[in-house]
Amino acid sequence: MNTRNYFNYYLFFLLIGLGLSSCARKSSQKSDPYFLGNSIFQGNQIIKKGELESLIPQKPNRRFLGLPFFPYVGLYQFGQLFYNSEDQDRRLLEITQKYQKVSQKQQDNARQLEKTARKYEKKMARAKLKLEEGNFWMRVVGEKPVYFSKEEAIANAEKMQRYLYNNGFFAAAVHIEPDTLFTRVRPVYKVEENRPTLLHDIHYDVNSEKIDSLLGRHHNASALKPGKRYDGDAFEQERIRLESLLRNNGYFGFSRQYISFLVNDTLSYPQTDSLFKQVDVTVKVELPSQEAPIQPYTIKSVHFEVLPPSGLPDSLFRKVTVTLNGIEYIFTDKFFSPKILNNKILVRPNTLYSQQNERESQQQLSLTDQFRFVNYSYHFDSTGHGLHSYFKAIPLEKYQISTDLGLNVIQLQGAPGPFANLSYKVRNVFNGLEDFETSIRGGIELVPGFLGSKQIYRSEEIGVNTSLNFPRILFPAQGIQNKLSLFTPRTQIGIGYNYVNRPEYTRSIVKSSMTYSWKPSQTTLFNVTLLDLNILNTQRLRSDFEELLTELQLEGNNLINSFQKSFVSDLNFNFIYNTNNLNGPPKKARYLRLAFESGGTSLNLFPKQQDWIQGVFGDLQFYKYLRTSLDYRRYWPTGGKSLFVTRINTGGIYSYGSGKVPPYEKYFFAGGSNSLRAWLPRRLGPGSAPARLTTSNISIEAPGEFLLEGNLEYRGFLTNFFGDINYALFVDAGNVWSLNQNADADQRLHPSTFLKQIAVGTGFGIRYDLSYFVLRFDFGIKVYDPSVQRFVLDELNWGKLFNRTQQNFLNVNLGVGYPF
Repeated sequence: MNTRNYFNYYLFFLLIGLGLSSCARKSSQKSDPYFLGNSIFQGNQIIKKGELESLIPQKPNRRFLGLPFFPYVGLYQFGQLFYNSEDQDRRLLEITQKYQKVSQKQQDNARQLEKTARKYEKKMARAKLKLEEGNFWMRVVGEKPVYFSKEEAIANAEKMQRYLYNNGFFAAAVHIEPDTLFTRVRPVYKVEENRPTLLHDIHYDVNSEKIDSLLGRHHNASALKPGKRYDGDAFEQERIRLESLLRNNGYFGFSRQYISFLVNDTLSYPQTDSLFKQVDVTVKVELPSQEAPIQPYTIKSVHFEVLPPSGLPDSLFRKVTVTLNGIEYIFTDKFFSPKILNNKILVRPNTLYSQQNERESQQQLSLTDQFRFVNYSYHFDSTGHGLHSYFKAIPLEKYQISTDLGLNVIQLQGAPGPFANLSYKVRNVFNGLEDFETSIRGGIELVPGFLGSKQIYRSEEIGVNTSLNFPRILFPAQGIQNKLSLFTPRTQIGIGYNYVNRPEYTRSIVKSSMTYSWKPSQTTLFNVTLLDLNILNTQRLRSDFEELLTELQLEGNNLINSFQKSFVSDLNFNFIYNTNNLNGPPKKARYLRLAFESGGTSLNLFPKQQDWIQGVFGDLQFYKYLRTSLDYRRYWPTGGKSLFVTRINTGGIYSYGSGKVPPYEKYFFAGGSNSLRAWLPRRLGPGSAPARLTTSNISIEAPGEFLLEGNLEYRGFLTNFFGDINYALFVDAGNVWSLNQNADADQRLHPSTFLKQIAVGTGFGIRYDLSYFVLRFDFGIKVYDPSVQRFVLDELNWGKLFNRTQQNFLNVNLGVGYPF
């Protein structure tokens, strides 16, 4: 046995020993000798387990495969062997004293003193962290033992009882019964909810007739409704609702502190149902007493001012003042169209004060990408019931250059290739809040010979794109512009050129487009492209690839037409609904993306344009097609940082033009890091057809006209090492099919063979979440392969996991971000 094997065995038995040692009870922990186990809840019927579990701050140590084996605790105790708190305390004291000594010498040099302060602040923070949380093994790799404490369990039970009371179970009780199991104690919380309390009568007591009338007109929106269970959170929601309602109707400065609740038992009412208890609620809205009648505030004037660059006096710049629709615009140094700004400002003179209007105005102005920040303030007028509104904004830099360098790591099937992106932005081009952007991107992908060949092929891509973005909908109908003005509308006009040099072909695309977008809410987004024109030109087809396309054509598959010089025009519509919280903890959420595209529509409406286009660009192929797709996802948190995700992705394309084929870029593909991860990218299908190989034994992509795939994925948390290290277990299923009746039977979509052609794969993944990006490794294994129509999981050769010549192998995917 060689030295490396000895080391591996030694490390394995060391970790086992550490884990087993963590199972033993610690004599130094006489009062808490047992590890804390998972909490168990019994008796709760209405209040869910997750609600009660979230009230418990203590979390059990992680175990290995559910066994009483705590490897992370073992690693923590391993780190304790090298840790001395007194040494760390002395280290912190030494750094502090050294800082004091150095700072005294530099007290006359403010700049040097500030630099020294930053340096020692970092050192002291690191020393303090090691003192409080231990060394690397204890702080990062290991996990501090969590022992059962009866006092903590009793405190948790009392917290649950208060939570039940706050949710209407006034007679609730929670008892704790520890359950000892080997080295752990599982707290068993016995919950007695008893009778819930319902709201009977809701009465509002208001010391103002105007406010009373206002509340009466909006009583249907109340969070407190007769017949609902008493809920403490609903009372706070009602406070917030009333505060917002009054502030949005002129009552500037109104606070929820003026709202109180009086809850009375309805003992005088006959209890028709002994299962419930009832209470009456009086909502008191009481404004501070004033001699003058309480009146809503009116906006007397509105001022919008663009300030000079920070730190420079106004006297250095020329000021321009413009008044439009009663709003005074003051521009210092930079000028912005008052007409465009007018659509973003909802606060108007001679209207009631509205908190919603002021916040919406600030948001709309901030979303224009023209201002560094937008602030607002109010001054009272002489009457005491009028407000002068002031918006002040500092503009962003007019010119901006940014660069982006990195590696293409979408799929780890060869070596990652470099890419570079250079972009240039000009803000407020025509003084109408427009943005002009241009970018140049170049990249290289290293693609291997997928079957049998070890040769690496280089794929190159370069693109130049320019766009002009308007913060409004450019449309002749003024009514549409006005209706969408508050939905963050944008119009983008763009042109671009893209060149792709792949092993199979060389292709260039010249494109132009005009797209409208608007966002009615935080969860919905619309995109409509009325103009999308593309000229596709294939300059080179590799000889063996061209032979294969010709062979397919003889079989009735006209894929070769997709590589002819072509003209593509289309209209498309996209709708996105997304409730997912990308920056916070996992939550129950939905994602839906619907897309519809009509290619060649203008050719149907104006047939003579085809002759004109050919007269300018020469002989071209014209496409006519209809394409639609749907992507639907559901997210279910399962506790802590874990999450269960499901996804259905489907789409189809119907070609009715002369060539009966769509552009190659419009086909659907299956396989790869965001699809079925057990298959190579874009190499699955169509149907049960085997992989198509060129004469050089290179597997080509497998386009299809109908796609159906589904994914199930469980995401869990492993540990933290300068970021969260998570894991995933997944199952993928699906395929693509041909809708061409001339295609081979094994490629076509047919009910009798549909189920046999569904590919199934499974696997696991490791994800490194650094907040600003996620590095993802997914390892996929085939379960059922439609090309051989049999289960192939048992054909996985553990000695040749990465050998692609095998029927089944471990397919490695490397990506950035989550797959869905």
